[in-house]
Amino acid sequence: MKRTIKLIIYFIAYQLAFSSFPAIAYMLRTHSFEMPLATDETYIFQTLLCSLLASLAVIIHLIAGRYVSLNRQNFSPLSVSLLITCVLFVTGMGMWSNYLNELLGVSMSPQLQQAFEMLMQHPLGIISTVIMAPVVEELLFRGAIEGHLLRVWKKPAYAIIVSSLLFGLVHGNLVQAPFAFLLGLALGWIYYHTGSLLPSILMHFINNLTATLTYHLSGDPDTTLTETFGATGALCIALGGIVLTILCVWIIRSRLITQPAAWVSTTPTSDNTI
Repeated sequence: MKRTIKLIIYFIAYQLAFSSFPAIAYMLRTHSFEMPLATDETYIFQTLLCSLLASLAVIIHLIAGRYVSLNRQNFSPLSVSLLITCVLFVTGMGMWSNYLNELLGVSMSPQLQQAFEMLMQHPLGIISTVIMAPVVEELLFRGAIEGHLLRVWKKPAYAIIVSSLLFGLVHGNLVQAPFAFLLGLALGWIYYHTGSLLPSILMHFINNLTATLTYHLSGDPDTTLTETFGATGALCIALGGIVLTILCVWIIRSRLITQPAAWVSTTPTSDNTI
């Protein structure tokens, strides 16, 4: 676990370090110690740019530190049938998880809602959410963390659960964390069976793209499934999502991947890297 903890610390440290730059630049520009307003356009641009740079720094660190390799094993080409099934898999999860959030009454705080809207309303925010987040988070949580744990732990389930828990916790809020954990289980399960990061990156991309499109195409981003389709319609969508999720798991496990990828135990060496 030493390597896993170290990677999480690196990830958080990069986020904190880069996020401090816009505030410092604002103070230097205004010759004051006042924090910038969230509506300041220059500050928003710098914040989102630094977020992208932080993600890029994490990717470079993971590759340069040899925590994850850009080799054929991690990015092995897979069948079109498997990739399509993975897309349907994550789509089905989104259908029932959104309904579950509604039943539990989970909602964003005003601060979190403001941050989410800032992301969704700026091109850099969309790039960060839809493109950079799936890449950097899959390289870290599936490739560097889960991949390592799969090789050194005897029970694959533990590696999948631990990486998923960490994936949920780093989102830092009660709205996203539960679904992030469930999504992490699905992504981790796919990675365990395929040995490739391509399906998990694709599923993560589809999940974030769907959330982004829903925000921009809906008349009111705060509208729930029940308000849009009625109680019966929302329930049918959720049940359909459950059926689709189970069906995709069955197809992947029994038709597309009959044996999980080979995870050879090796002596970990990355604890000696930076």
